Amino acid sequence: MDKCEKWGSYELTLNGPSDGNPFIDNNLFATFTHDNFSIKIRGFYDGNGIYKVRYMPELIGTWKVTTESNVEVLSNKTTEFECTSPSEDNHGPVRVSGKTHFAYADGTSYMPFGTTAYAWVFQSNERQKQTLKTLSENKFNKLRMLTFPKNYNYNTIEPDIYPYEGAPKKVSDTFDFNSWSLKPEDIGFDFSKINPTYFQHLENRIKDLDNLGVEADLILFHPYDHWGFARMGEKYDKLYLKYIIARLASYKNIWWSLANEYDLLAMAGQKPLEAWDKLGELVKEEDPSEHLISIHNWYDPPTNKGTRKNWFDYTKPWITHLSVQTDELFFVPQWLEKYQKPVVVDECRYEGNIELGWGDNTAHGMMDCFYRTVLRGGYATHGETYIDKPNTKRSIWWAHGGILYGQSQKRINFFKDLLDNNGFNYVKPMATEGPHWELAVGQSPDDSKIIAYFGANQPEFEQFDFLPKDKKYSAKLIDTWNMTTKDLNIEINNTDMFQLPRSEYQALLLTEKK
Repeated sequence: MDKCEKWGSYELTLNGPSDGNPFIDNNLFATFTHDNFSIKIRGFYDGNGIYKVRYMPELIGTWKVTTESNVEVLSNKTTEFECTSPSEDNHGPVRVSGKTHFAYADGTSYMPFGTTAYAWVFQSNERQKQTLKTLSENKFNKLRMLTFPKNYNYNTIEPDIYPYEGAPKKVSDTFDFNSWSLKPEDIGFDFSKINPTYFQHLENRIKDLDNLGVEADLILFHPYDHWGFARMGEKYDKLYLKYIIARLASYKNIWWSLANEYDLLAMAGQKPLEAWDKLGELVKEEDPSEHLISIHNWYDPPTNKGTRKNWFDYTKPWITHLSVQTDELFFVPQWLEKYQKPVVVDECRYEGNIELGWGDNTAHGMMDCFYRTVLRGGYATHGETYIDKPNTKRSIWWAHGGILYGQSQKRINFFKDLLDNNGFNYVKPMATEGPHWELAVGQSPDDSKIIAYFGANQPEFEQFDFLPKDKKYSAKLIDTWNMTTKDLNIEINNTDMFQLPRSEYQALLLTEKK
């Protein structure tokens, strides 16, 4: 009997017809049964007459599998497999925990410290290997990445392989916004004929990320497209979603990001705003493993009340968490209270030197975004956009992966260790209104430790009146830039003034004295 560990990917492979168009003409489902539990799973065509059904079992014991299909040779096939205990490093998929936080399915804590390498899977094999090596050397445990190739500034080289049969009719080695306005006759791909080789490569990279403990935050649609993949229409959008979910949902490290900058697709005439809710509901309906789902915005007009005009309605039941583009990090606690879902700031500007405002943040600024977001109860995502000259051929991490040239990742690694080593399985934001509005302050789940971050502020004297009454704390001074920790021979409470050395980017780690 075949075996598959809990939260592993079980695969049933069958041989069937390859004539006609198997992606349209043939369907395959399998019912997976364990005791009184039963679930029906969609299969997919993997090319060369091979059909597959995959499932991530979550119940230990014997499972029975029975297929059904409109193709006789694929129907009424039965088999069994044994679901065994998970291996030591297998904690299952990440899911929402306690409304506004995350944890693995086995209860192990998980705090997303993300980074961005949109088109890394479309680069050379050497660069893909370098990307994985870079990830292995850092603390990032979530990677924002694309399913479809991307055409945009500093990322205009054509991929070696495409997701559909055909070839692009219009190719340019420079980014051109006019290419978004493709006419039907300009599209050279047959969206009814999927290229399995393309998706085999994608899933292999996702498995590589899983081996590193990195979640694949997979972006299903995006506007930076001159091939037509952003304007396939409802029929082929649904065909694509059903296919990719059938193919990838059994991998435990998948997150579904319905779109990068969903509102920009509407502005470019690629996909209307009213399309997204139906597509999101389809993803939730098709995914038997209940992976995390969100959708990401482009334009973020600020208001003085923390509301956003161009955000998607994150109260939708198919959305598990917020995935937002904003640098208005002061409002994170308000968004947590309003939506009662985790808040992930997936774009808060990137460390780099390019000519665009979202990509010229300093390393200090990128680090600062992490501290201010995480200590207010949210989660942040890193990106790096350094070029050595205009029209550079050097890889840019944000687009291509490869090598990190910046300095913020070292400080982000230090921050992750600081949290992990002091019992911050998640962060409880502390209210600091009034004289301490500039601080970002977070508390450990058991309330025994507090981190107060000053950022660029340099007070010499402080009074933490927001601390609980009748509690006293010892203190360590954290230099977040130089990554050092120093014991302070002081006791801190909510009434007495205390003195600090004046310096930028400091934090205090407070430990309750029993």
